[in-house]
Amino acid sequence: MRQPGLVLCLLCLACMFPAGAIFAADLYQAGFRTMGQWRVEDKLRLDVNVWYPSVRRPRQLKFAPWEIEAALEGKAAEGRFPLLLLSHDTDGTRFSYHDTAARLAMRGFVVAAVTHSGDCMYNMDTLFSLEQLRQRAREISATLDLLSENAQTSQGIDANRIGIIGFGAGATTALLLGGALPDCGNWPEYCRRADSDDTYCGTWAKKRISELCAQLPLPSSLADPRIKAVAAVVPGSGMLFSQDSFRYFHPPLLLVGAENDKLRPPALHTDVLSRLLTGKARYVRIKNADSASFVAACPEPLEDDLPELCRTVSSADRNAIHQRMYALLSDFFLYYLGGEKNLPVIPDPPVLTKEEEPAPLPPPAPEKRRQRKPR
Repeated sequence: MRQPGLVLCLLCLACMFPAGAIFAADLYQAGFRTMGQWRVEDKLRLDVNVWYPSVRRPRQLKFAPWEIEAALEGKAAEGRFPLLLLSHDTDGTRFSYHDTAARLAMRGFVVAAVTHSGDCMYNMDTLFSLEQLRQRAREISATLDLLSENAQTSQGIDANRIGIIGFGAGATTALLLGGALPDCGNWPEYCRRADSDDTYCGTWAKKRISELCAQLPLPSSLADPRIKAVAAVVPGSGMLFSQDSFRYFHPPLLLVGAENDKLRPPALHTDVLSRLLTGKARYVRIKNADSASFVAACPEPLEDDLPELCRTVSSADRNAIHQRMYALLSDFFLYYLGGEKNLPVIPDPPVLTKEEEPAPLPPPAPEKRRQRKPR
């Protein structure tokens, strides 16, 4: 059994050195379980994968079409660990980043990924809508509730050390949960600056985004103050925000761009967000990467069906991109969530709309003096 003091020492050292300098070897095996919940009161369905530090050896697990490597219901390592919530991109599911989740579990994190029911590989009904933003944020916060209330998972989670990783649309979700307030500050100019084939500027998408923008500002923040650190990987939301959008954004932020991303060009998204954040984020661009390259290598059934997801980079490039991403994510979250020293304090979300004050009561009528009768 590993000594807690040794683990803590290694975590502290990881905070002091550059990416990959300490954690050449992993501390744990990756355990895995699935969870689900149907919340009748708000019609919210949660299908969740959980990876966690384990002492059991992994094996190949088949969840068609995906194959993952983990110890199914493996015995959990002793102790309480930081929790990382994972929000997938629009064309993904809770399995899409399974290798990233497993690797982080091996380094001492619990990782929970939910399938966003209205914005995933199987259903994109809410794409480019205000409901997409709201529903995704609700599902992440509800997943956090589920893990905190479940006896199996709550024992191994430190409720004070919670972060979020978002990819693509999930990165926008992560920004919202960190306190960003969309106001479509860059939308009026976006399509004039974009290429003619930009995904966001087609007739249908442009109409949907304009309808979304017409419903802003939000009446209340979507921030979840339990989240202490945010990693946003290739967010496609440069048009949704202005500098004022981040006035209530408090957690430390790792912003990751993809150098070769044609779906979400850095010049229109991550570069823009980095400028708007005015030094609040650590911004890293990964060479040879695009949005799809952060997804785990596709299983054979998906290779031919989704070449735009599975074949945008070579296997060698994908491996190199993932190694760089693992190092960035583990070092960032270990620094802020690996112990008490750098743990951020996040205030409650702001009150954006004041309740209407009741109309003042009319002043009382002046008393009438009784006239005395003459004597």
